[in-house]
Amino acid sequence: MTKPVNKTKCQTPGHLKDTGKTALRGLKKAFGFKSLMIAVAGGLLLYWTITENKGYWWVYEKLLKGNMETIWQYRTATLDERYQMKLGFDYVFWNFIKQHTPDDAVILFPLKEHNTEKAGNSQLTGRTNSKYWVTHFVYPRRVLYKDEQDINPHYNDVTHVAIVAGHGYEDLDYRVSERTYFTILPKKQ
Repeated sequence: MTKPVNKTKCQTPGHLKDTGKTALRGLKKAFGFKSLMIAVAGGLLLYWTITENKGYWWVYEKLLKGNMETIWQYRTATLDERYQMKLGFDYVFWNFIKQHTPDDAVILFPLKEHNTEKAGNSQLTGRTNSKYWVTHFVYPRRVLYKDEQDINPHYNDVTHVAIVAGHGYEDLDYRVSERTYFTILPKKQ
């Protein structure tokens, strides 16, 4: 009796290497030249964008590099110091309000046009006109403005009055002998 002959090729390590080379040649053929040309074109476009476009040059040179230099220069600064550097007197005033009022305080600010007046050596920048900014830094206290008298139901619950650029004393229920430009006072004595 004769043995049946196996007609499949025996796979040797040399045969496997040939299969890998064939696959690699196929990948090179499919992606090689096109990918290289796309990468070169993308690189040239990126180079042109950064060197010729003033907006991107500003973002890279001034904004990114400048911010990194500032971050490294003040890397040991606390969060309060960083906020003070970024927001200036606005943050100092909001922090003062937060430290000198209870958590459940309802704070009345004067009309919004007074929030940018210069008084003495200090001036708010206008961020105080944004209820969102102020509330973010004095939370959980509530913030009201004098022009909300008819629309805000919490207007009658005011516990403190923010004195901004010398305005706000008229909303207190008592007279104050010594006046300052920026402070926070209880509405009732």
